[in-house]
Amino acid sequence: MPAKHHTLDKVDRKLLNMLQKDNQISTRVLAEKLHISQPTCLRRIRELREAGIISAEVAMVDPFALGYGMLAFLEISLNNQSDQHMQDFEQRMAKEAEVMQCYFVSGEYDYFLAVHVIDMDAYYQFVRRVISGSGNVRHFQSRFPMKRAKFTTRIAFDEKAAEILVRVPG
Repeated sequence: MPAKHHTLDKVDRKLLNMLQKDNQISTRVLAEKLHISQPTCLRRIRELREAGIISAEVAMVDPFALGYGMLAFLEISLNNQSDQHMQDFEQRMAKEAEVMQCYFVSGEYDYFLAVHVIDMDAYYQFVRRVISGSGNVRHFQSRFPMKRAKFTTRIAFDEKAAEILVRVPG
C-alpha cells in the first residue's frame, strides 16, 4: 500500500505547535490566535485527527512525582531473531506496564527499552520476571540516567514555509 501524504499549511503547523504546548486551550482562543473562525479551527483539528497527525490527546503524568523514581534503559539481544520471535517479544513488552518505550534498533543490540519503576528492587523483579524469564533474551545491558537534561514529546513545526508535505499513517 503506498504511503499517504497530507499537506500542512502555516495555520495547521501553528495549530499543532499550540496544541502540543497546551491541548486544553479552548478553540475560541486558538481561533483568535490563528486569525480563523472557531468552526474552521474545529474542522482543522478534526481533519488532523482523522489524518492520524494528531494521534492522541493525553495528560502527561510525571512518574517521579508519583514515586516511580528509577528510570532504566535496557539494550537487549535476542537468541532468535526470526519474525515470529521478534513479534512475540514486542507483544510481550507492549503488555508490561513498566515498559514505557520499546524500539527495534540497528547495531549491536536488537531492542532498546525505557523502563520506569519505583526502585532498584522493583527493577530487579522486572528483570527476573520479564527479561530473564522470557526465554529468548541472550544478553541485556542496563543503563541508569543520573540526570535528565532534556525531555519533550513535542515535534516543532516550522511555521514559516508556505506548505509542507507529511507522511501520515495509512
